[in-house]
Amino acid sequence: MIQGKSDTVSLYVVEEQEIYREIYTHVLSLKDNIEILRVADNGEMGAMTRAVAELSPDVLLLSVKKLDINIIEELEQIRNSYPQIGIVILLVFYSSQDIELLRRLALSGESGMALFLKQSLDKIEQLGRTILAVSQGQVILDPPLATFMFAGKPECPFLKQLTTRELEILSLLSQGYTNSAIAGTLFIDIKTVEHHLNSMYSKLKADPDYNTKHLRVSAARLYLETMGTLYQKEDSMARTAGR
Repeated sequence: MIQGKSDTVSLYVVEEQEIYREIYTHVLSLKDNIEILRVADNGEMGAMTRAVAELSPDVLLLSVKKLDINIIEELEQIRNSYPQIGIVILLVFYSSQDIELLRRLALSGESGMALFLKQSLDKIEQLGRTILAVSQGQVILDPPLATFMFAGKPECPFLKQLTTRELEILSLLSQGYTNSAIAGTLFIDIKTVEHHLNSMYSKLKADPDYNTKHLRVSAARLYLETMGTLYQKEDSMARTAGR
């Protein structure tokens, strides 16, 4: 979405299950800031690419049981040809190969991307916020998937110690959310947020490589560096400054 042009995010939905296509059509269409351009099944190879070329959505929402190599290759093609389009992917099953390919996919474009397990999204507001965040260039991982991704990275011992809820809070913290905003987003008490933050900071203090005087900044930076989003933004800024 081009900032300043419109406050409405245009959305193209690809969903293989008919019942969810009906839900997206009737529920998301009620959102004032989301315009549904089309809701389709996954169809034949190349159908997503052709629809993206025709519709020019701000965000592509793809919901499938499991990714296969054909879907990943088509997403790579869309990402390379239309780097301004955000992508939200909802999965039921996944493998380590899927996660690594999608991590690289997220870093290949200038717009946002989100990866969630379908069963993790139990509120339509959560999906709506995710769509809007991706349209603004944010990269978001479902905490269980983030845990899975970090588990294969020996350079991230701090992140591997965190619980699912702590990773969820850290993801929001790294996006600039205040404690009260985190509490509101997760529908929990602010004291619960503070408890989880203190637990995270205690784990971070045990790591000698990070600045214990600025734990909130250190935790957020570590998360963003692992996700690759911080380096992506810094590289983008460097390229812009060099023009």
